[in-house]
Amino acid sequence: MNSSDDVARPSVDTRTRPVGASSPVDPAAFWDGEWRDALARNGARAAADAERLDLPPLAIVIDGDAWTLRRGEQTLEAVPGREAATLQVSLDRDAFADLVHEKRTALGLVIGARVNGDPESNEAFCAWDPVLRSALDARGVYRPGDVMMRALDGSPLDLDQRFRLGDHPAEASHFLAVAGFLLVQNVFTDEEMDAVDAELALAVDAARPDDGESWWAATRTGERYPCRILEFARKSESLRALLADPRFLAIGELLGDGHRPGDPFGEHFADVTAEGLVKRVGSVEGLVCLPWHKDCERGGHSMFCSGLTVGICLTPVDEAHGGLDVVAGSHRANIARAQVDGGLDLPRVTLRADRGDLTVHMSCALHRSTHPASRERRVAYTGFALPPRPGDRHAEDAQPRLRSERAAIGGPSTRQRFASEVEPGRPRR
Repeated sequence: MNSSDDVARPSVDTRTRPVGASSPVDPAAFWDGEWRDALARNGARAAADAERLDLPPLAIVIDGDAWTLRRGEQTLEAVPGREAATLQVSLDRDAFADLVHEKRTALGLVIGARVNGDPESNEAFCAWDPVLRSALDARGVYRPGDVMMRALDGSPLDLDQRFRLGDHPAEASHFLAVAGFLLVQNVFTDEEMDAVDAELALAVDAARPDDGESWWAATRTGERYPCRILEFARKSESLRALLADPRFLAIGELLGDGHRPGDPFGEHFADVTAEGLVKRVGSVEGLVCLPWHKDCERGGHSMFCSGLTVGICLTPVDEAHGGLDVVAGSHRANIARAQVDGGLDLPRVTLRADRGDLTVHMSCALHRSTHPASRERRVAYTGFALPPRPGDRHAEDAQPRLRSERAAIGGPSTRQRFASEVEPGRPRR
C-alpha cells in the first residue's frame, strides 16, 4: 500500500434540504418574501449569471396569476403581470412548490408534463433554472476556472487513470471525488456477465411498448426494440446477487459518506434499482444514446447528491460497441445547458472498458453515451444512494408518479415539448 492510502476518505455529500419536508408555497408570498431575501444575498451574482447566459424575460403563470422574471439593474426582478414578455409558461401551485424546493427542476417539470408552454417558452424556462439556483441556493452558474483538478500530491490529476479493487484506495477515492468518475477493472467474471446478459435478453423479449417499464428505439431498417429496461433489478436474479456481492459493495465504501446500494437519482431512496441498456447498431430513433446530461437534471440535487451511478459492462465500452464520455469535474459546478452546447473549459474524457469492468460516475457529473459503430452494446446501470439524514421522510405514495415520469422520458411526447428536438439540428438557446 501507498502511504497516501492512509488519507481520510473524501466526502461528496452536497445535500442542503431534507427529503419530504417541503411545505406549500404561496406564489405572491414567495416573490415578495423568500425571493427578495435571496436576491439580497445572491442577487448580484445571479443577475450576472443571467446576463452571461443572455436570458430573455419569461412570464411564469401560477394558477392564473402571472409574474415576469427578467434581468434588472444589477439584480433580478419578478414583476407582477406579463410586462410585455413574449414567452410564457403555466403551472399549478404544486409544481411551483416543487420548483422552489428543487424537488423538480424546470426540465423535470416539462418532462413530467406539469408545465404548459410552447417549445420556445419551455426552453427559456429550463434556461432560467440554473439562475434560479444561483439566487435561491447560492450555487452560482459555472465560470471558467471555477473547478481545478489536482492529485493528492498537488500535481495535475491524470484523468486517464484506471483502478482495480483494493489497489491504492486513497488515490481511487480522491480521483472519484475530484474528477466525478472512475473506471474499475476486472470486477466480475465472464460467467457472471453471461448470466446477467441472458436475463437481460429475456427481459427485452418480454417487454412491450407502453408497458411503463421500458424505453423503445428503432433502427434505420425500421426494427423497433426496447433499448432500456427500467425495472431490471426485479427481473434479474443474477444481477441482484452481484449487487449484494462484496466486490460491488466496495464501490460504495470508497468515499466517506456511507453510500449504500440504492437509487443514485434519489427517487426510490434505499430501493435497489437497476436498468438494462441495449444499444443496437444503426439506431436512429429513441433515446438509445443520451446527450450530455446530469442524472440529477430532473431535480433533487439538494436532497440526494451525490449518488453514484454504476455501469456493469456486459459488453466492452469502445468505439465498436459505443462509448461513455464524462466532463471531468462537472459535478462540482452549476452548469447551464447553453454552456454545455457552447463548450466548457473542463476536459471531456472518453472511457474505455472491458466486459466485467465497472464505470462509476457521480449523479451530478455531466456525461453522455455514443452510438455503437459495429457491435451491440449492453450494460446494467445501478448505483449507490447516500444514507438518509434526520428529518428525511421518503413518500412511498409518490412512487407511482415517479416511475410514470421516468417511463415517459423515452416517449415521443417529451421530445415534442422542446423546439430543438422538434427541429433536428437546431441548437438549444
